[in-house]
Amino acid sequence: MDKQDEKSNLHIFVNRRKFEAGDGVKPQMTRAEIAALVEVPAANAVVRYDSGPNKGNEIPNDNPIDIKNGDHFLVTRRIVEGG
Repeated sequence: MDKQDEKSNLHIFVNRRKFEAGDGVKPQMTRAEIAALVEVPAANAVVRYDSGPNKGNEIPNDNPIDIKNGDHFLVTRRIVEGG
């Protein structure tokens, strides 16, 4: 498979739903971009790896991370309590 095919077939799973290049999946993505796939606003999104050696680790900021085909992520909403 050449690089172009690899990019066009790139897919990840967010909250167990599959997303592909046509959905906005790119070889590098930010925490906000991953959260946007499941319509969680970046301001209160917690994005964690849900597979591989980093499972459970939070993606802390919006520096792009390298996306590997088939990566799994878990996106939850940060609890914001009003005063």
